[in-house]
Amino acid sequence: MKLRFYNAKILTMTDEKIINGELHTDGGKITYVGEAKKEQSSFDREIDLSGKLIIPGFKNAHTHSAMTFLRSFADDLPLNEWLYDQVFPHEAKLTEEAIYVFTQLANMEYLTSGITSSFDMYFKLDSYAKANVDMGYRTVLCGSINDFGGTVEGIEEEFNKFNSYNELISYQLGFHAEYTTKRETLEAMAALGQKYKAPVYTHNSETAAEVAGCVERYGKTPTA
Repeated sequence: MKLRFYNAKILTMTDEKIINGELHTDGGKITYVGEAKKEQSSFDREIDLSGKLIIPGFKNAHTHSAMTFLRSFADDLPLNEWLYDQVFPHEAKLTEEAIYVFTQLANMEYLTSGITSSFDMYFKLDSYAKANVDMGYRTVLCGSINDFGGTVEGIEEEFNKFNSYNELISYQLGFHAEYTTKRETLEAMAALGQKYKAPVYTHNSETAAEVAGCVERYGKTPTA
């Protein structure tokens, strides 16, 4: 579909900063940004923005989208109690269909805030990826292996599968956190990152207790 947005203010992310003009798209690509054209191509839709501002989409770089079903659930608990006693037991009951629906709910909420893509660590990724593709929503999947589920072999399989799944979907190596993942798995994930020359993502130093626990186990902070 070819779209024309005109009578717009456009944040260019260049030295020009904001210009008055129009923006054209064709499918998933921007084909023109600049001053109003006297001669126009044919468009499927033309939208008069009446001076409103067009900006690049925001990116949410830390999401667990399907967790919409846990919003405002036991939020008064410390992290470990909330995670181990409440979140993990309820997540264990999630079905493929539930992941699909809760992910699409999150995406609709993202879009109301101008968030056009996400970086998401979760599980049942076939349903998650399908939910995003069906909506035309761009996302980066991230591995979520820990001592409660997943294997390094499974992470490698996902890496190769979802990086050729759809143009809207990509995948990065990852594990949940140091305090939920044994050293053997951490070393295997490091080796996987070296094999593919890819970064490895994780939750890092979110609480003082997490840092103290890691120092007690290894004599180093989670980052070190």
